[in-house]
Amino acid sequence: MPRYFFDVLHVGDDVTRDHSGIDLPDLEAATIEALEVWKRILRERAAGAEDPFHWQVAILDENGTALAKVPYPSELANEAAH
Repeated sequence: MPRYFFDVLHVGDDVTRDHSGIDLPDLEAATIEALEVWKRILRERAAGAEDPFHWQVAILDENGTALAKVPYPSELANEAAH
């Protein structure tokens, strides 16, 4: 099973690297996991963290190649507020 990594791309060149990654069956499962990363980010925002509106979660393979970028999911922002 391939390992995927989920780096958070902040404004500018600031990146929070995922050094652990997670084994998942395919890119579709990795995209679902990226939404879970967003849920954690939005919970932190509710606790007073920086506004992530312009951030993205990048899905990378084991070689560090970016496979997809998942932008700010505005529909999750409403869910995290409750």
